Formats: sequence, structure tokens, C-alpha cells
Amino acid sequence: MGVLLLSHDGILAPPEMACACTSRAFLYGDGLFETVAVIQGCPLFWKEHLLRLQGGSAILGMECPEESLWESRWKALWAALPDSRRQDRMVLKLVVSRADGSGYVTPETSSAQTFLFLQDWPDRPPSYWNQGIAIGLCPTPLQCGAPYLTVKTLNRLNQIMARRMTPAMWQEAVLLDSGGCIREGIQTNILWRRGDAIESPDLRNGGVPGIQRDAILSYLGGIGYRTRWVNAPYSTLYDADEIFFSNSLIGAWAVSRLEERQFPGPAGPLARQLAEWHQNLGLGA
Repeated sequence: MGVLLLSHDGILAPPEMACACTSRAFLYGDGLFETVAVIQGCPLFWKEHLLRLQGGSAILGMECPEESLWESRWKALWAALPDSRRQDRMVLKLVVSRADGSGYVTPETSSAQTFLFLQDWPDRPPSYWNQGIAIGLCPTPLQCGAPYLTVKTLNRLNQIMARRMTPAMWQEAVLLDSGGCIREGIQTNILWRRGDAIESPDLRNGGVPGIQRDAILSYLGGIGYRTRWVNAPYSTLYDADEIFFSNSLIGAWAVSRLEERQFPGPAGPLARQLAEWHQNLGLGA
């Protein structure tokens, strides 16, 4: 269906300008994205992000460019950025949007549109790393129960509504599934330490397994910690020795307060190890 006339905030615009607002990404959130930390001009965990993008595309039934094509497009994008605009830390977004389909009907395998864009590094208070964060339980449950709910689709309404329901005094919140098991944070994955065991939720049918979470668990497994996936109720966190939230840009935030209970935050032994490891990667405060 073609656009006959377009109004943008009450101003008439030529129909040919409607391509953005008629895309499947805009109308349905029908696509995927990756958020990549660029440190000194180098995309961090680049191959892992591309591998997750390919896996998500397969679940949605979309074609995804090969690694070599992403690589050439990234290099062209970086080369086009003036030296004066380059920063030590930047954010790279990779987006794949389904190109084919009419309404909710899509072909068995769809072609895709791809986008790359660079952004400034987010400005967050250093206290989130240096003093730890306060968290609690979000009343909004995480949608689970289907393979597409395990990938980073462009539809983030669940997370937006969860943030709206979370008190401003909490920097993050725990999302549970409909069965009451811990799944993830609003914009992060969650993991916790009990003795020498590191636990994190089993996300096989809901919640996005984070690149940073997997990197942390791999690192900790390599230095002697036992790592395991669990289906655990919220009360499990009260028995934890340390709690962390992670994503590709923050590295890890240590929890200093869970509702009314105090935790060691950045002073915890594992928190100190992770802070040093992330500093070497170029992440952190």
C-alpha cells in the first residue's frame, strides 16, 4: 500500500518522505538490533555481537549479512567520521529490519535492510560504579515463552513499561517471569555470587542472553568460580553474597542495596575483580 499523503506533527510532507514511518521497523518493531561498545575505535566483542545478530535473524526468518559485509560497512562508517568527532568511547548500533511483508504476513525467508550508526557514549553518574546501585522488584513481568522473546527485537515496549513502573530511586530493577522466577534487569542481565558459585537465570525461553554476561561468566569460570544457569525465585537474591547487573556499555554495576537490605556493592571481593577486568577492557566509570 502506497502513501498518498503524509502529515508530520500537523505539517504536510511529500509522500516520498514516508519511507521511514512506513517501514516494518517503525510499524511493527519487526527487526533486531545490537548495541556495541567502541573503545579506541575498536568494537568490543564484535564477533559475538554479529553471531547473536545472525542467530536472532534465523529465529525471525530474516536474511542477515555475512560478517565480512558488516565489517566493511563498519570500517566505511568509521572512516567517514571526522577525527574531531572521534572519541575514546562511542556506541555503535547495528540494526536489521525486515524488508518484505504485508501487514502481519511475511514470506518464509525475508530480505533485510541494515543500518549502522554511531552515538556518543552515555553520560551516567560515576557513583553507579564507585558506590553501587539500589534495586528492587519491578511489578511488570517479563514476557516469556517463545523463541523470539530471547533475541533483541526492535520492540522494547515491555522494557519501557517496566521502567515506567520502577521507582526513580532505583537505578535498576529485577524482572520476573509469570512463574515468579528471576529473568533479567530492565536494560541488563543479572548475576549473583553465593560462595564460589556464580548464578544467572536460565533464559532459554525468555530474556536476552547478554554478550557482556556471557563474557563475565566465561572470565569467572576461567579463574576458578563455578558458574550455573538457574530458575530461581526473587527470594534467592536475599541469600546472595554479591549481586551484579551487566550490559555491553556499563560492564557491571554492583548492588549496594536491595530494597531495604544492604549489600557490599563495589567493596565486595568479586566486584573488585570485575572492576579491574572491565577497566582493562575500557569499560567502567
